[in-house]
Amino acid sequence: MTDLHSELADARTVLLSAPSMTGGEAEACTDLLIPSNPADATALWVTFRGDATDCVDQWVGETGERPADATVVVVGESPGSRPDGVAVEHVSSPSDLTGLGIAIGELLSEWETPPVVCFDSLTAMLQYVDVETAYEFLHAVTGQLYAADARAHFHIDPTAHDRTTVDSIASLFDAIVEFGDDGPEIRKRHLLQ
Repeated sequence: MTDLHSELADARTVLLSAPSMTGGEAEACTDLLIPSNPADATALWVTFRGDATDCVDQWVGETGERPADATVVVVGESPGSRPDGVAVEHVSSPSDLTGLGIAIGELLSEWETPPVVCFDSLTAMLQYVDVETAYEFLHAVTGQLYAADARAHFHIDPTAHDRTTVDSIASLFDAIVEFGDDGPEIRKRHLLQ
């Protein structure tokens, strides 16, 4: 697989566009989430389709240790089990983007170390809110991420949306990684116009 850290070094926000958790997307997620010094990292997961343990297990499976500071925001269903050493926040309604935005903003303001962030997934979020609401929310959240000097990636399944929806959402990100039969294709913002 392409070294996404090197290829996307100047991209603060990345959209991973692939059918749900294909092998390449899962590997790219891990590659973007785990920084060069994982033991000192601050990590934030926002998940609409998993639980806290699933998120942390991905990190631990790759590095053998937990990040120095980690929080999982579980949206929707019960937050499930709470892994040791990881804070778990819960936003009970998937349509409560105001509550989710506040939770993300509070966490970003607490950390001194710029975090790495995984948002899984925009496709799940779009089942509960319309595209305009999602766009406004993402515009605000990406602004918070830039202010916190975070590196973030967001998952979307392009087969679940029309092209106009994907293109609208994609316009908010510094880069898109699209997964096809020939592997990942990377497009950076200046090419998205």
